[in-house]
Amino acid sequence: MYGATGQGEGDNARAPLLCDHDHVDYMDAIRNDDPDGGINSEIDLLPEGDQNREIKIEIPALPSDLQSNPNHIFHDEPLKTFYSLLFLGFGFLVTTFSLAITHERVPEYPPLPDLVLDNTTYHPALLTISEIIIIVSTAVGGLVCVFHHHRMIVFRRVFLLLGLLYIYRGMTMFVTVLPISDPNYTCAPKLNHTITFVELLSRVATIVSGGGLSMNGKQIYCGDFIFSGHTMVLLLGFFVVREYSPRRFLLLHICSFLLTVAGVVMLLISRGHYSIDVLIAYWVTSRVWWTYHTLANNQVLKMKGDHNYMDNICWWYFFRYFETNIPAAVPRVYSFPIPRSLRDKLVDHWQRLRGSHEDENRTLL
Repeated sequence: MYGATGQGEGDNARAPLLCDHDHVDYMDAIRNDDPDGGINSEIDLLPEGDQNREIKIEIPALPSDLQSNPNHIFHDEPLKTFYSLLFLGFGFLVTTFSLAITHERVPEYPPLPDLVLDNTTYHPALLTISEIIIIVSTAVGGLVCVFHHHRMIVFRRVFLLLGLLYIYRGMTMFVTVLPISDPNYTCAPKLNHTITFVELLSRVATIVSGGGLSMNGKQIYCGDFIFSGHTMVLLLGFFVVREYSPRRFLLLHICSFLLTVAGVVMLLISRGHYSIDVLIAYWVTSRVWWTYHTLANNQVLKMKGDHNYMDNICWWYFFRYFETNIPAAVPRVYSFPIPRSLRDKLVDHWQRLRGSHEDENRTLL
């Protein structure tokens, strides 16, 4: 461990904080275990009067793959972003097909016992307000992505994670079908026969046209409880704002968090979902988001080997294809979303105008 000194040969001279000839290598001492299970430390072997002297401990620096520097090049790779958008569309279709089939399997039971729903006053109008908050949160998150300098990378990650979560949701709602949490909610009547493929496509088109929201009257098919898609989208909007907007925009982060909490609370009070749907949505969404970004920001976790148990995740190879050319954590840099050629022309034009004004001012003087 070293510190700067005011004296020495030049401004960059360094002086040891501890004398090298009078230190104990603590890590070497720890590694020498005695047969009795204790630690045979050099400190224990010191004479009684010398046990108070300093110990030198080397502190490792932050790994280079966690730090962004000007030498890193972040490629846009728009084709991969397009592929991720297709994956999002596929995931959304998985959810809609799952809901279209699950609607026929919803049991005709009263709502299940729920700690939150059973102890709050029912306000159905809050479901519409919750969905308005979802639209606002999605718009804010979208603007953060648009104005991020590495917008292609950010959009690609959001599309991938959304598609993955939609696939998870399509599976969970299909395998376990809960009774309707709001008995006053109007669902489309069930069929008296096995659903045909044409009828299935018609239902999917209806769900897609409404964007999965109830406020436009298109969400008439029931059974999509485990887990909550409303909570999933609210959380993703908050995660995007917190991860990719400037750190100094603390007020934006707080407002986004409060909107997310408010949207979830209104969703529960309106009986839009059971509490378990919200809890599972939080768990799955947050863990998938944090796992993905931990993998993306550590180059060693993009390599297969005995050191990396994360390569057992079912989507790890998929992840590695999209993230293999990202050298470090994406820096928080921002720019206007216009083509680079047009941006260069505008900058050049501005510089010429500025130069002409300076020449006129010199002439007047």
